[in-house]
Amino acid sequence: MKLTLLAVLLMLVSAPRARAQETGPSAADEQIKIKAVPHSFSWINKQKDYRILSDDSVSITASKETDLFNDAESGSVAGNAPMLAFTPDDAFVLTAKVTPDFKNEFDGGFLVVYVDQTHWAKLLLEKSHYGPFSVGSSVTNTYSDDSVNADIPGKEVYLRVTKSKEVFAFYYSLDGAKWQYIRFFRFPSKGQLRIGFASQSPSGDQCTTVFSKIVYVPKASGDFWTGEPPQSATPLSEPK
Repeated sequence: MKLTLLAVLLMLVSAPRARAQETGPSAADEQIKIKAVPHSFSWINKQKDYRILSDDSVSITASKETDLFNDAESGSVAGNAPMLAFTPDDAFVLTAKVTPDFKNEFDGGFLVVYVDQTHWAKLLLEKSHYGPFSVGSSVTNTYSDDSVNADIPGKEVYLRVTKSKEVFAFYYSLDGAKWQYIRFFRFPSKGQLRIGFASQSPSGDQCTTVFSKIVYVPKASGDFWTGEPPQSATPLSEPK
């Protein structure tokens, strides 16, 4: 009798907890709003921490040994960098000021174009192997290419991704006014395309990246060389 009563009590105590686990949203399903973008964000991979700082600003902290890179030589795959992403319009211009708290080699923050583990692209500001802070980029179709595009004098940079049909372009700027074209590539989506912000710390304990002055325009660029939106477009968030 005592054993039966104990079993019933245990069932009553544990039942609400089990239901909560079944119905509660997972971290990946959490819908996050940033006012500068008219779409809901969710996570690809778990972050150590994040904070919505303002209508057009967010910080993302990556944990130890986090990266996004498919090594073409060794075949190794690293895909655990935390990415805060959304499903974009068919054409768009996404711009953000990127400021990582660099501590270790390859710490960095990036804008990401993501379909799945073997189909993605990123535009990155990282602490390079040689010491300077560098803007680099990778496009991955099974394996990643890897390009260091420019060393920069400071610890922050403006990055921009544009899309029209199946064609993307990457840009960077030191001041948010004068833009430098980096690369132009065709990237057909064979699954759900998502874009957004990410942080990485491949050889360190963590890296926090602040993405600020976020501007999203759901139209194709009006200038190939700068990635600027067309004159008639109204950004959802003006740079401050």
